[in-house]
Amino acid sequence: MILWKQEDGSVIATPQPAHAVLSGQLMRVLADPPDPFEPVVTAAAQHDCGWMRWEADPEFDAGTGLPRAFNDLSGTEHVPLWESGVRLALASWGLWAGLLVLRHGSFIYRLGIEHQRMAPGDDSLRAMQGYIEREKAWSAALAERLGVGEAQVAANSRKVALVDAIALGLCWGRDPFDCGETKLKRTGPFEAILDPWPLSVPEITLETEALRLKPRYRDSGDMRSGLAEAPRLPLRFRLTQA
Repeated sequence: MILWKQEDGSVIATPQPAHAVLSGQLMRVLADPPDPFEPVVTAAAQHDCGWMRWEADPEFDAGTGLPRAFNDLSGTEHVPLWESGVRLALASWGLWAGLLVLRHGSFIYRLGIEHQRMAPGDDSLRAMQGYIEREKAWSAALAERLGVGEAQVAANSRKVALVDAIALGLCWGRDPFDCGETKLKRTGPFEAILDPWPLSVPEITLETEALRLKPRYRDSGDMRSGLAEAPRLPLRFRLTQA
């Protein structure tokens, strides 16, 4: 889960697939739209499908008293989860979705290696490097089946990375947040500006659903009971130009 501590001590917990819904909403209004349009929008909205089982039964973090945060996983844990998501995307939404989820994995692991965004360790590093190497041949085979070139695949992959970063910055509560091609700066808890502005509309309100958790749970059983009873809240973010 993406965990965002609030001033009152509560925690807004956004499941990874719920955060991806925001990515799909953003992809639909990019000023430079993807090609092909609907398959890439689907890929953006579903890119975290590999997290679905994890989020349905999250592990307890005894250090925080909360579900384990998404960025607490090591490469050895994350890579099998992500590869299962690639296969789910291929089976459920087709070649473009599978290809872009696959490519996005390598983007995530390069960030993980360069900026230490994954749990450290030699095994973790080898798992991420192994994925990056396997992805090359797998991506080439899928692109060949689609009949598309690297330039088109790379352009769509960059778009997925952009909208994912914006959605992550919003749900994580980070301020400011570097989204690669733009920067996110909050003007309020649920409002932000993007500079430069990457969208085709002058402003937008994004919406998904999250949970409001207690500051801490005693143990795994207490956390699971808390998750079952946690209030659900519509999570809305308004984005405007600088």
